[in-house]
Amino acid sequence: MNKAVLSIFGSEWFGISISTLALAQGFILLFLETHYIYLKFVAESMTFLGLFIFIVVFILWTLRGLTASGVRLSHWNNLTRLSFTALIPIVGFVLNYQLFFFFGFNNITARLSLINYFFEYVLAFSIGIMLGYKLYTKEITQKEINYAIVIPPLSIGAGIFLAVPLMDYFRFSYGTIIYFLSIMGIGIFFFLYIFIGSLALSGHVTAKHQESLPTTMLPVGIASLIVINLLTISTFSFIPGVNISLNSVKFISILLWGFELWNFIVVLFLIITNPTRGQLGIWAYGFPLGLFATSTIKILAFTKLEFMYVIFIIIIVVMVILWIYAWLNTYIVVNRIINIDKIGK
Repeated sequence: MNKAVLSIFGSEWFGISISTLALAQGFILLFLETHYIYLKFVAESMTFLGLFIFIVVFILWTLRGLTASGVRLSHWNNLTRLSFTALIPIVGFVLNYQLFFFFGFNNITARLSLINYFFEYVLAFSIGIMLGYKLYTKEITQKEINYAIVIPPLSIGAGIFLAVPLMDYFRFSYGTIIYFLSIMGIGIFFFLYIFIGSLALSGHVTAKHQESLPTTMLPVGIASLIVINLLTISTFSFIPGVNISLNSVKFISILLWGFELWNFIVVLFLIITNPTRGQLGIWAYGFPLGLFATSTIKILAFTKLEFMYVIFIIIIVVMVILWIYAWLNTYIVVNRIINIDKIGK
């Protein structure tokens, strides 16, 4: 493959994999609600498709870093591409959880997943530190200040997907450590979102770059992930005296869900009135919507409000449409790459 073409494959391409896994998560939730077995088959197929895409993109991304001159330094100096690198631990957390859902636990897979959990958590934490260092020390261009920079803190909170089955399995051995890290993760990504999210909002509202428009869905993901973490953590109690009142968590979760719904509707209007063409950024819609679907089902479980199930179905439909729409955009991007390759030859 031409090096000039290979250099195009940056970390933003990981968005294809995580959005596919997010759609798989949506079908998993739909299967759990309806018990239609074909939905489980669809979800399983989407999971393996997401895994395949991740492997392909990871290989191309690695080759790019090894072969393209000066790419590694420029990649880590660019806040957007550094932020998209945090999709790697998110894929690790979500993919591992989904494989557990389909194939269950045994002693070997549980221990391998435990190692994976700590590895992905440290990786997410490290990328978050790198982002903070760059924010404080680097001369930043206006284009780099967009919602993509909230992905590193988001990746830390995504650990809750894998944390739940591991805490259930290991209980008071490693369960206590995972419980502590999960609570710590809530604090990290919540307060980082307040700081970095405000910065990103200011940057996007000021510049309004078309290519960063899809990242405006990420606040939905952050709020949803807070809901998921709080509702999950409140059901465990591994550290004496460290627990959260479930009633308070339910109250806060509904407050946050209201913000998610508002932002979801706003971004839908943005999608309709500002169509995206030939940009990979559109994959940024997928994972936040997967989180929104998950938080909606969790709140539906204790409110029993039927209209929330209707909203859940709408979210799934929108996810499918945007997933197809993103593939059309990716086709345009790939076609552009092929043309560049032909010109280079």
